[in-house]
Amino acid sequence: MSKKVYTIVGNWGFAPAPKGISTFHYDMEDGTLEAIETIHPDIAAGQLCLDAERMVLYAVNECGERRGEIGGGGYVLSFSINPETGKLTLMNEQASLSPEPSYLCMSLNKKYLITCHCADPWHVTKIVQHEDGSYSNEVLFDDTALVLFPIREDGTIGPPCDVLITEGTGGKGPNSQRNVDPVTNHIQMVEVISRLHAVIGAPGKNFFVACDKGMDKLITFRVDEEQGKLVKLDEYTVEEVASFPRYGAFHPELPVFYSNNENLALLNCFRYDEGGRLELYDKISLLFEEVGMIDGKPVGAQDILVHPNGKTLYVTLCGLNDIVTVSLDEEGRPRLVQHISSEGELPRGICLSPDERFLLSGNMVSGDITVFRVLKDGTLEYTGRKYEAVSPSAIRMLAAGSKQ
Repeated sequence: MSKKVYTIVGNWGFAPAPKGISTFHYDMEDGTLEAIETIHPDIAAGQLCLDAERMVLYAVNECGERRGEIGGGGYVLSFSINPETGKLTLMNEQASLSPEPSYLCMSLNKKYLITCHCADPWHVTKIVQHEDGSYSNEVLFDDTALVLFPIREDGTIGPPCDVLITEGTGGKGPNSQRNVDPVTNHIQMVEVISRLHAVIGAPGKNFFVACDKGMDKLITFRVDEEQGKLVKLDEYTVEEVASFPRYGAFHPELPVFYSNNENLALLNCFRYDEGGRLELYDKISLLFEEVGMIDGKPVGAQDILVHPNGKTLYVTLCGLNDIVTVSLDEEGRPRLVQHISSEGELPRGICLSPDERFLLSGNMVSGDITVFRVLKDGTLEYTGRKYEAVSPSAIRMLAAGSKQ
């Protein structure tokens, strides 16, 4: 009997509407979905992480406030996955310490959970009286951090055991700006505070990259698995100011890391070494031709995914609502080969099926999941299948009983 396959979807959105986590049955033969349930609509589950061996799902609750308080940060949560039904059961949660936990992944030994934070783009002005009786003021911003949590034997999350605070300029940098997103009315800080949007681990290595869209940086680190500590290695500042490095993906075999940008349709390609140093060796536009502003914003990227065969990379673009196919040569160098419509609005998360025959796109604003066939050359073909969803942001797939 074939294994049961489940699609798990984290829902996120700009508006204060129900979100939660949705589960679907997935048919491996034809790539069809059948809804199971949506739970915890109060959770803004912007990102998910799977431990397939333990059958545990980890999720962020991407909020800025503790329950019953103003401010205080969000949460990370653990759920057990029923292998027979695909239903989730909340096991526990921990406060994440910093506001807006935005991404999470496990350490190489799967004994720790690493969470990064986007933080809230607000400030407070405090009046200070000095010893001589004079007055001045100081401006304070949220601490942005990578936070390390131990994972217990049963898969639940323990209290945080280490924190790595990533610094900003406090608004005093040469490029510091405060802008308002013309579509969402969200405040966008340029090189004011650190805003970590993703943390990604290299396959089979104790090496991680955090994408800091607030400071236009990539930060590398490792986990001291004996002591339960985060060890910073290096950082790289991208050339393009306010490009907002968003997400990243490692090549499955080569020492290569790819990062996209929320505010620029550009793919950056880096080599990395054991010391954590990133070296930019290539970059390409994700557009076949120049595109102007859409709704007052430049075209930028959302999700990024490298095919397990190392020959193809996929990026989603907001504004155009396209999925971009990029071929990778033997050295990991990219070449733009295809744009295809996501058939939805704001393709925020993508995922390959376990057999790599289909790609699913979670289109957040239109509230649907579209299914694409992966052709032999890595390009995509729309199957015509579209499924209603809440506000899909992150998509993960699990073959029950797998050891992935």
